[in-house]
Amino acid sequence: MTQMTTTKAGPNLGARVEGLDLRAMTPEEVRELLVPLLHEYHVLVIPGEVLEADELEQFARAWGDLLEHPASRVEETPYVQVIFSEGEGDDRLGQWHSDMTWHETPPIITMLQAHVLPSEGGGTIFANQHLAYDTLPEELRSQLDGAKAWNSGKAFGPNMPDTLQPAIRTHDETGRKALYLNPVFTTEIDGLDQTTSRELILRAVQHGTRPEFTYRHRWEIGDLVLWDNRSVMHYPIRDYSERRALLRAVVAGGVPV
Repeated sequence: MTQMTTTKAGPNLGARVEGLDLRAMTPEEVRELLVPLLHEYHVLVIPGEVLEADELEQFARAWGDLLEHPASRVEETPYVQVIFSEGEGDDRLGQWHSDMTWHETPPIITMLQAHVLPSEGGGTIFANQHLAYDTLPEELRSQLDGAKAWNSGKAFGPNMPDTLQPAIRTHDETGRKALYLNPVFTTEIDGLDQTTSRELILRAVQHGTRPEFTYRHRWEIGDLVLWDNRSVMHYPIRDYSERRALLRAVVAGGVPV
């Protein structure tokens, strides 16, 4: 490792971390150097190293146990997926979401590395859900505090589960609260009729994705971006018509509270 440098990527979340040799980092170095940065900035951008699938898996395991995902997997391992698309209209997940909120123990961390990029477009926006919670109007906060919401994995197949999750999640390491509703997987607030439920989810998402809470990442080949699903939602922008391929690994979490 050369000397690590950290610079803010956006005003309210995100940091660019340089000077690392990801292949050589030990789990102890990851916990000492990167975990505190992730808790502070919620999104980390580590540029420059193109990792193969087995190398990405090895780096990801330094953060914890890995989850399998129903998306396309590489041949070498079930724990690394290929996120492949050709732009507009090819994927209903081109919306705000937190990964796998339908899972009983959703991933705490997602990491993506860019291998193939379009000549323009194809960025990803992240939104700080701690700030979203901290600035909730009192009337909306009172409706969501203590509420539970159903999240569905049926977008990935009929056998994927539906899971009840808190509408407001408490980060299990920092103790900070965050909005934990999204328009892709969250289907309804438990105990409310469908119309009231959808209106409440929409209001929460509109608040949680205000521009001042966001950071837009413009990808370059080799960028490894990792984020805390307990702290942020993200939005893959479908504004391109060329191939885009990224490798992904997700780190298992516990039951959200």
